[in-house]
Amino acid sequence: MQWNQKLRLVAAVALAVLCTPIIQAQQIEILQSDMQTLRWKNGDVLPGKLLESTSDVIHWSSPYFSDDLVIDIGVLDSVVFPKQSAPAMEMFRVGTVSGDIWIADIDDSDGDTFLFSSERHGQFRVNREAIYTLERRMHPNLIFDGSQLTNWELPTQDANQPMLPFGRNALPDWYADRGGHPRTDKVKAKIFHALDWPQRFEIDLELASATRPPGFVFALGKNLYEALRLETWVNELVVVQGTLFEPVLTIQPDRRNFRLRLSYNGGTGVLEVLDFAGNVLLKLDEIGQTVKESGPYVYNRGQNLTVRRLRIYRQPIGSTKQQVDSSKPRVHLMNGQVVYGKLFVKKEITYVLDEDGNRHDINIQHIDRVVQPSAEFGEIEQPVALTYPDGAVLRGKIALVNPDSLFLQTAFSNDPIECVFAGVSLLRVESSGPKNHGQIEDDDRLFHPSGSLHGRVLFDLGDGSFIRWKPVGASEAVQLENIRRAHIERNNRRASKTWPFDGSRFRHILHLKSGEIIPCQISSYNETTVGFQSPFINTHLIDSVYVKALEFSGRTHANYTNSHHLTNLKHSIRSYVVLGKEGGRFNHREVPKIEFGADVDVEELLEKGGVIHMADGKKLEFRPDQNLGEVVRGDGIVKNPKLDVKLERALTVPRFNRDTPPDHILVAENGDMKRGKLLGFNGETIQFDSKLRRFSVPIDRVARVVDISVNSDQQSAVGKEMFNQPNATQSEVSIRLTDGSILIFEPLEIKDDALLGRSSIYGEITVPIESIQHLYLGDTTETFEAAFAAWVVRPAKEPDFGNKP
Repeated sequence: MQWNQKLRLVAAVALAVLCTPIIQAQQIEILQSDMQTLRWKNGDVLPGKLLESTSDVIHWSSPYFSDDLVIDIGVLDSVVFPKQSAPAMEMFRVGTVSGDIWIADIDDSDGDTFLFSSERHGQFRVNREAIYTLERRMHPNLIFDGSQLTNWELPTQDANQPMLPFGRNALPDWYADRGGHPRTDKVKAKIFHALDWPQRFEIDLELASATRPPGFVFALGKNLYEALRLETWVNELVVVQGTLFEPVLTIQPDRRNFRLRLSYNGGTGVLEVLDFAGNVLLKLDEIGQTVKESGPYVYNRGQNLTVRRLRIYRQPIGSTKQQVDSSKPRVHLMNGQVVYGKLFVKKEITYVLDEDGNRHDINIQHIDRVVQPSAEFGEIEQPVALTYPDGAVLRGKIALVNPDSLFLQTAFSNDPIECVFAGVSLLRVESSGPKNHGQIEDDDRLFHPSGSLHGRVLFDLGDGSFIRWKPVGASEAVQLENIRRAHIERNNRRASKTWPFDGSRFRHILHLKSGEIIPCQISSYNETTVGFQSPFINTHLIDSVYVKALEFSGRTHANYTNSHHLTNLKHSIRSYVVLGKEGGRFNHREVPKIEFGADVDVEELLEKGGVIHMADGKKLEFRPDQNLGEVVRGDGIVKNPKLDVKLERALTVPRFNRDTPPDHILVAENGDMKRGKLLGFNGETIQFDSKLRRFSVPIDRVARVVDISVNSDQQSAVGKEMFNQPNATQSEVSIRLTDGSILIFEPLEIKDDALLGRSSIYGEITVPIESIQHLYLGDTTETFEAAFAAWVVRPAKEPDFGNKP
C-alpha cells in the first residue's frame, strides 16, 4: 500500500512537471502570435514591436529585454507582422512604372494627376505618368488569378524530403515572394492549375527573372505536345504546338521580364499575342483548343522565375471585339468596347476625353483597365518595401514610424504616403548593409524560443544590471528580462580554455537534484548534511536532501567530464535523440551521417578523431584525446538516455521488497552495483547498508553513490518548490562553466573579474567571468536534467496469469 501511494504521488508530480513546459510553450506561442518579428540579414530573429523610428535606425521593444533596442537599419532584413484579416475593399489595383502596387478608389482627377483613397493609405495624389497599370480588381469575368501562390495546386510535401534543423522543411520548389507571387529558384520546377478553357478567353501574363532573361515554358495544359505553348528558345520567344513553331520576338540580354496578353477565340481558332501596350506581336489561325489535362502550366528553364501576373478572363461569346490602336491611351470596358482618350473622374461623373476634346461618359463600374502606351516599366531600388498579403507593395524611404503606421517617401508621390499596419505582412529592408552584416567572428549567441541573436554578452556595466546584451547593429547594450527563458552561449574565443580551479585538489563532484554539477572535495556525509569544499562555494555544508549523487571516482574533473559526455555522445549516436543548441530536437533523419558508418565505435572515434556531419551543414569535429565538453557542451545534451541492462536490473525492486525499496545504489570502480542505503562517509571510507548488513568500503574502490529513492524523483521533478525555499527568486540564472560545472544562483555583484551571487540552496558563490561558457535565464526548470535523473527505483512487473483461475 505504501508503495502504491508513493507511485500515485510520483505520477501526479510527473504529470504536473510534464504539463508545465507545455503550458509555458502555449503561452509563449499565443503571446508571440500577436507580436511582430524583427529579422537581421545574418538570420537572427527577435519577437517584439516596432516603435517610433526614423529612416536610419529602428527602435524595437522585445519581451526579452527590459530596455528598448536601437538598431542600425543597414544590418536588418525585415519586420514580419502577424497574420491579420484586413482585406482591401477598394475598386482598382494600381501599379506604377517604379514597381509599386496599391489598391484604392479614384476620388478625383485632373489633366496631370489622379487622387486616390483607401483605408490603408488615406488620400494621396499621383502623377499620371507614374501609372503603369490601372485595372478593376474584382473582375466578373476573371476565372483564375495565378498571381498569388495560394491559388495554385501545389504538390504535397514529400515525406522523404530533407528536413532542416528543428522541424523546418527544406525550401519547396515554389514559394511566395514578398508580394505573394509564385517564385522558384530551381531549374525544371513546374506548377499547374487544372482548368477547362472557355471558348473565348484572354490571359494577362507577366513572368520575370532577377538575374538574366527569363527562361520558361508557359502552356495551356500538361500534355506539352498537344497543348499550345509560349516558351523561350535561347534568344527567341516562340509559340509552339505540335509541329507548329512561330517566333514572337527576339530576347535582348538585358531583358528581365515579359509582360504579354494572349487572346484566343476557340470558334475561329485565332490566337493573338500582344505586348502590354496592345501591339500585336503575332497572330495565328487554325490553332487547336487544348482539351486533355488543360489548365495553365509554368515550367522554369532558368535560374529563377517569378509569376508576377497571370490573370485569365472569360470573354462572353456575344461581346464585341474591335481593332485596337495600340499607340493611343484608352479605356477598356468589360463588354470589350475600347474608348480612346484620358480617363477623368469628377465626384459622381466619370468620362473619357479624346485627343479632339470630345467627351465620352462611362460608368466607372464598367471599367476593365486603363492603358497608357507611353508608360515604361523600370523598377527603382528603394531603401524599404512594405507588402500586403494581396500583392500590394509600396517602396520608399521611411519618413516616420508611428505605433500603428509609417510614412514612406515614394517615387510616385511628392508627399509621404501613410501606410497603416493593419493587414501588413512584411516590411523589408531593400538596401544592402555591411558585407558581413555586422557579424563578427567572435560573436556570442543568445538563443530564445523563436530563434537566436548574434552579439556580445557584457558584464559589470556599473548600473546594477550585471549582465547585458548588445545585438549586432545595436547602438548600446540592453538589460535582459530574466522572466523570459533564454540561453547565452559565449564564443570559444572569448571564454577561457584554462580550468577555473585545481583539478587535482577538487577530485569529487556533487550532483544536485536541480541539475547542478559542483566540483569539490567531499569530506563527510550523513542523512542530513554533506560536508565538502568547492572552488566556487563559500559554505562547507549542504542539506543532503538536495543531493542526487556523490562522485568519488579517482579521476580529475576533466576526466569525469569526458566520461560523462562520452556516455551522452554514445546515446546521441545510438538513440538519435539530441537536444540542440536552440532547444529543438533532431529526429532520426536529421541526426548525423557519420563518416565511419552508423555503427561507429564511439571510443574509437574519440581515440582516432573524426567528423560527424549535422543536418544543418555544421560539423562536429573530434580530435584525438579531446575533452568532449568542448564538443558536446556546445551542440547538445542527451535527455533520458537508455539505461544498460545491469543498471535496469539494479533499479528494479523485487515484489517482496516493494514496501521497503532501497534508497541508494553504490557503483564500484569495476562497474559492480549494490542496492541499499548510504549511511555515512568520513573522508576515508563509506558506510553502506545492504540487505540489513552494514559494511565499510574504502573510497578508492567506489566510483559513485546515487540516490534512487522515490522521494528523490519527486524532489528532482518539482525542483525548489518541493524544498520549500522562500528565498528562491525569478532573478536566478543557470551558468555552465568551461569545465562542465553547472551552477544556479542569483547574481548580486561583480568584483575582481568574478560574478558574485547567492544560491537558495548553498548560499554565497563566486564564479570567474572568463570561465562562463553558457548562461541560462528565466525559467531554469527545463534547462538541465540531472546527470542521474533516470536513476529511480521502479517495481518489478507483476506476473500475467491470464484468465486462468
